[in-house]
Amino acid sequence: MRLIDADAAKVELLRMVGDIHGWGEFFDGIRSGYQSAADRLDTMPVVEERKRGHWIEHPEHPIGDCSVCGERVPIYSGSKKYKSCPYCGAIMDGKVGEEE
Repeated sequence: MRLIDADAAKVELLRMVGDIHGWGEFFDGIRSGYQSAADRLDTMPVVEERKRGHWIEHPEHPIGDCSVCGERVPIYSGSKKYKSCPYCGAIMDGKVGEEE
C-alpha cells in the first residue's frame, strides 16, 4: 500500500480536466471521468500512518513494553522478536533514546 496526499491528487485531476481542450462527446466523457475521480477522493477511507517505537525489554522475562501504547507483550516468537505491537500496530524498529 502507498500512502498518497489525496488533496494533491484531487488538485492534479482537476488540473487535467482543465487541460482537455477538445469538444464533443468523447472529450466531455474524459472530462467527466476525471471530475468523477476527483469527487470520489472525498469519499475514500482515510488510513493513518503507522507509529514507530521500540520495545522496552525486561531482562528477567521474555516480555517488553511498547514505547508507544505502554502495553506489556511477550515479544519473542521462538528466537525472533516481534516487529510490531499487537495492540496499537506500531512498527518496532526504533532505538532506545531516539525520538518517535
